This record gives sequence, structure tokens and C-alpha cells, in this order.
Amino acid sequence: MQERNNITVLIVDDEPDILELMEEEFIYYGYKTLTAECGNDAIELIRSKPIDIIVSDYKMPNGNGMAVLDAVQLIDMKDRPEFFFVSGQADISIQDALNAGAKKFFSKPFDLDDLINEIELDLNLSPRK
Repeated sequence: MQERNNITVLIVDDEPDILELMEEEFIYYGYKTLTAECGNDAIELIRSKPIDIIVSDYKMPNGNGMAVLDAVQLIDMKDRPEFFFVSGQADISIQDALNAGAKKFFSKPFDLDDLINEIELDLNLSPRK
């Protein structure tokens, strides 16, 4: 079974407060984190570092969340990261996001614990204490 401290989460959001809040929460629960403030920066990280989970906003300047998801699908890697959208405004339907390969779409505002619980269910992690 995977341990949280062996899982890297890439958090992508153009709102610094949201980015910081999500990063703090994932670190609190024992995850390693990387952050990016736009899709293009996220794509560079995906190409250069091992990442297990991506939590991405949809609507951002310099590469939206769909560009990040498309890059994940195109990159030749052994284990593709699981992808979760979080967005307050999107030009895509939730079903289209899921059809494109996202595991789940959370609408802002959302409960961060619900997001982390969904990720942990997906990874089949033991319950947090």
C-alpha cells in the first residue's frame, strides 16, 4: 500500500491564496507537493518530475486546465498521474472533462477534505488518523 509521503501532488491554480491553501492542506496530510500558477508551468513540471496526482483549476491564463490534461494524455510515461479538476468557472461541461480523462470535477467553492478523500479513495489509501 502506498504511503502519503511517497505521493506527489501537483496543484495548479492561478489564484495564489487558493494555491497556498491547497498546498498547506496536502502537506498537513503528509503529501509531497509541487505548485504551478498556470497551465504552461504545470506542463513543464509534468515533463520533468514524477507526479502521482494533479489537482488543476480549469480557467487560467497561459494554458488552461484542459491543456494540462491533454499534456498528461500525450506524455509517454509508465504511470500517468490521476487528474482532478477544481474550478469556479469553466467553458467545459463536467461530463466532457470526465470523458477527456479527469477522475472528478469539483466546482468552487468546494470542500478540500472531500477532494482529498476522493483522491485517497482513488489511490486506495488507508484512512487518515
